[in-house]
Amino acid sequence: MINVQGLGFRFSLFLVVAAMLVVLTTAEFFYRATYENEINEANNDIEELYQTVGATASIAAFLEDEDLAKEAINGLVKTKKILAASIKSEALYYQANVTEAINKNTEPRIFVVRHPFMPEESLAEVKVYPNFEYITRQANKISTDNSYSLYVEALVVGIVALFITYYIIISPMLRVGRSLNKITPGTKERIDIPDYHAQSEIGALVQDTNELLNKVEEQFTQERQLREEIQFLEKRFRMLFENAKTATVLMAENGIIELRNNAFNDLVEKIGLGVKQGYGELLDELFETPDAMKSALKEAFARNEFATGEYKLKSSGHDSANWVQLIASPLLTEDGERYYQLALNDISSRRQELQKLALQADFDALTGIYNRNGGEKLITKLMKKDHQFALTLIDLNGFKAVNDIYGHDAGDEVLIFVAEQLKEKIRKNDVAIRWGGDEFVLLLQADDEESVKRVIEKVNQGVKQPFYFNNDTKPTVVSMSVGVAFYPQTSRNLHALIKSADIAMYKAKQNKIAAPDDYLFFAAPEVIDAERN
Repeated sequence: MINVQGLGFRFSLFLVVAAMLVVLTTAEFFYRATYENEINEANNDIEELYQTVGATASIAAFLEDEDLAKEAINGLVKTKKILAASIKSEALYYQANVTEAINKNTEPRIFVVRHPFMPEESLAEVKVYPNFEYITRQANKISTDNSYSLYVEALVVGIVALFITYYIIISPMLRVGRSLNKITPGTKERIDIPDYHAQSEIGALVQDTNELLNKVEEQFTQERQLREEIQFLEKRFRMLFENAKTATVLMAENGIIELRNNAFNDLVEKIGLGVKQGYGELLDELFETPDAMKSALKEAFARNEFATGEYKLKSSGHDSANWVQLIASPLLTEDGERYYQLALNDISSRRQELQKLALQADFDALTGIYNRNGGEKLITKLMKKDHQFALTLIDLNGFKAVNDIYGHDAGDEVLIFVAEQLKEKIRKNDVAIRWGGDEFVLLLQADDEESVKRVIEKVNQGVKQPFYFNNDTKPTVVSMSVGVAFYPQTSRNLHALIKSADIAMYKAKQNKIAAPDDYLFFAAPEVIDAERN
């Protein structure tokens, strides 16, 4: 049974159809070419005939000899390719069969008769009427005969070519195709080379195909191994990515999150935003200062660098602050699509530890107010801004007796109480500092003595309240000795300013027995003058 879908049948059918199309096209081409050639040759013959009688026509027109003119015209119409002809000049006219040619609507060919001695001068014109019926009939006959010969030749060549092609090419190819169809890629099966084709192109094709099958088998083996390795690595990577403590996302340029891990989901739920598809451009909805964050990231991206920084996340309503270290890098795919990889490391604990360390460095652990280190920083900052202020140095009188009689716990209680009184009595813009031991400093926003006196009086009233320790019926009272120096009036140097206040405070301390109510001294003019000199 013939397989109409088979290569042999389709190739044979294609060859027959192609041969017929080629024969028809070629025959038509040769027919037209032969036909045109015959027409052209007929026209050339007509021109050659005129050239033959042209000299006679020229003499006849020059001599105005009618007999010569008749001879020339009759000589033209004797050939079968010319139906009629005529010659016409000013003194001469002769025609043969022109009426018949005109009735057949035959277009003449016109030849100019030149002067025999002066070629640039024309004497007459000759009209030649071709016999198109005869010319066409002859051209058709010759063209048809050539076409029939071509049909027969093409048919014989096609049959022979089809027979040779089938047994030499198609049949072996069909066998090779059937063998290849039965082979499973990746196995040891191979194709046998057809008989008599060991050195032919078909044999080379079979060898190349077998070589390809060898490579396919090798690639299949490598691919299986690679697939197993990829699956293993993919599982490990997914486990690593999903269980990583660092919140990580892969985000498209439009803000849509393509990939996220569990740590990121936990982070957004922690700040109360919930899990959704996107959080704005570069996750700006997560941050308290999104404009600063985006500006820093885009500036780094413009330099083709990854961006990093520490930013505060939005609060979920509770008091604890959430800080992250943001690391962002742009990614560009082969298709030109831009993505961003963003990693958010939770550094809230570290920030809290740093804040605690800062508090410990600048604040007194016992009283909660600034310590000397923090106080000196504040004084330096006020000096740099050229603010006017009064530096008030306070020393407690009777504090050592409290420590000696009632112990250090009682002393600590007194220090805490004094610090509370200082914070309570001073104004909003004033600052209380524990300078060390039982010494305190007040930074007062004042540049005159009267303002300082009013504040210190309130502080003194609060500090000198009586204490009762260990159910003792006798109260214990501490008092203050206060020295004041003004900035910049007293000095523009920190240590000189403190020294001036310290000298004034010691004067008040020396005067506490003789004049206990005179506890406040200002830096003396002579101290100021000495410092300035």
